[in-house]
Amino acid sequence: MEYAHAVLTDLAHEHGTSTEKGLVIQFPLTHEELGFLVGAHRVSVTKALKALRESGRVTQQGKHLVLPVPRSQ
Repeated sequence: MEYAHAVLTDLAHEHGTSTEKGLVIQFPLTHEELGFLVGAHRVSVTKALKALRESGRVTQQGKHLVLPVPRSQ
């Protein structure tokens, strides 16, 4: 799960758009494509994304993934 989050974070920083909700990856990614990026099976990616959503580290906006950015204190 940590590696998947790291890959998504890198992807968001390189290709994402900053919004008030966080960094939005502006193109849809299938679980199969994410699996190719992280070197995992699609089923493993599905489980990792579920865990990341449940922990609030990734949200979904339509077909786009959003990585919330911690607010400055």
